[in-house]
Amino acid sequence: MLRIGLLCIYLLAYPSAAAISSADIVLRGGTVYSMDAQGNRYSAIAIESDRIIAVGNDSDVALLIGETTKVIDLDGRVIFPGFIDTHIHTMDTLPLLNGVMLSPGQSADEVLAAIKQHAQTFPEQNPVLGSGFLARAFGIDGPTAAQLDSVVPDRPALIIDEGGHTAWANSLALRAADITAVTPDPVPGAHFFQRDELGNPTGWLVEGAAIDPVTDALGVVSEQTLRDRAPAFFNDMAAVGLTAAFDAGMIDTAELGMTVAQELAETNQLPLRLVGSLYVNKPKDLETAHARLSALRDTYNHELFSITTLKLSLDGTVEAKTAVTLDPYIAPEGHEAAPLLPDEQVFNAVYEAYSLGFDLHLHAIGDGAVRTALDAVEAGQQAHPTADVRATICHIEVVDAADIERFGDLGVVAQTTPTWFEYDEIAMEFLGAERFEQLYPLASIHRNGGRVTLGSDYPVSWIGKDALNPMFNIEMAVTRQRFGDPNYPVQARASERLSVDQAIRAHTVDAAWQLRMEDTIGTLEVGKKADLVVLAADPYVTKPHEIHKINVELTLSNGRLVYER
Repeated sequence: MLRIGLLCIYLLAYPSAAAISSADIVLRGGTVYSMDAQGNRYSAIAIESDRIIAVGNDSDVALLIGETTKVIDLDGRVIFPGFIDTHIHTMDTLPLLNGVMLSPGQSADEVLAAIKQHAQTFPEQNPVLGSGFLARAFGIDGPTAAQLDSVVPDRPALIIDEGGHTAWANSLALRAADITAVTPDPVPGAHFFQRDELGNPTGWLVEGAAIDPVTDALGVVSEQTLRDRAPAFFNDMAAVGLTAAFDAGMIDTAELGMTVAQELAETNQLPLRLVGSLYVNKPKDLETAHARLSALRDTYNHELFSITTLKLSLDGTVEAKTAVTLDPYIAPEGHEAAPLLPDEQVFNAVYEAYSLGFDLHLHAIGDGAVRTALDAVEAGQQAHPTADVRATICHIEVVDAADIERFGDLGVVAQTTPTWFEYDEIAMEFLGAERFEQLYPLASIHRNGGRVTLGSDYPVSWIGKDALNPMFNIEMAVTRQRFGDPNYPVQARASERLSVDQAIRAHTVDAAWQLRMEDTIGTLEVGKKADLVVLAADPYVTKPHEIHKINVELTLSNGRLVYER
């Protein structure tokens, strides 16, 4: 009966006799986790062109094997829907790929030594670029140009912090951008140049509008760089099982990055689906945001690359002291961060997004920004009760207990990055013990009917290139500890750990919903697109602290074999 049922499904989808002669690819002899609503499991799956045409037992799917069918024997391995990164910065990563890769765990001396070594090793690089350092390692007021001058005295240097919301420039970089004591802050209190007692810029650039003049002056983004580096980076994503991703802002690369992504899609060189956004973090850019997004949505609408979403950054990061909180910081005592976008403008922008039908992706780190984001979405829904808009609040580092149920009530996606879930001593120092207990309340949001999704936020990474790999995210969502270390302190609270199943769904079926692709990808069902990943081991039966070790064996995207180990 099962065999007849499968063939009936197949015939309904493909009525022509020629169409059912054989599958293009059959994978058999393992466990196929459909991740559908019933949690069905199978042992084989058949693919024709870009779609799944059958799932079932080996003997059932064998009926679809013909002379030209590529048969892959799984030998007990497991298949999941292709993983989806729900928050990444693909094109903005490319200019930094050949720079110095730093770590938040490094001391100030270690950071300086690494930059010096890199600059000496690559004397041709001008400017010297890098990313990943922790500004707090240099004291409460951040690093200085003089410190960077000591290791890179002969050319401009610009180093992006681990959160992507501040940057560190040496004197030659400041000079190139003509940033002096008389240069006004781009958005006082929100986007600004850290200054000494005399008003001179110290070299620490806080938030995007303060960083942009330096990246522009140094020519950090070039068309040739994007074209040269994009294919390899996207292949790296395919190699860790990613078949779709949400780009949360081509901030520096802008339409040049979009153009390159579109060209890769049109020439079938993009090995995954990429959904992009228009990124806004400065008040002046909101004036034209909706008109620009409308034009971008019309221009970029390929199956593999599209622009659909308005991304608003409401605040910055805790470590940069730009996360907006309901109550002042503990350290610096009494500090209150200014929102990157004023609340009134956020409400107006969200209201207009609901009237126009634009999906929303709202950056909110502090509990004050999360509250504003939820309030704005609620107001937008009340004003436009029939609007088909999906709203995501990304990062959700600190969530007030009173707001946890609102994610489910409002249908708002809670998106975050578990590879940040190492014990956050800076949050404890800056925000205090009470708010430390409110960090990343994923399980509570899930228990109260909210949808949780996971992404890397690459290149914003605490663990380097491993952050691209969803297996690290899945493990750390389950353990809330440093990967591979069961003795590491648990990121409060232990009760906020996700189950393995919840974490996998956050990277597959729930992630597909965030991207508005749940009818196309996210589960392995007949008629859906053939996006899947083969893993060497089953994460459901792997020890939690060893999940990150599971290798991706094969990745299929849109029916294409885009990676095989």
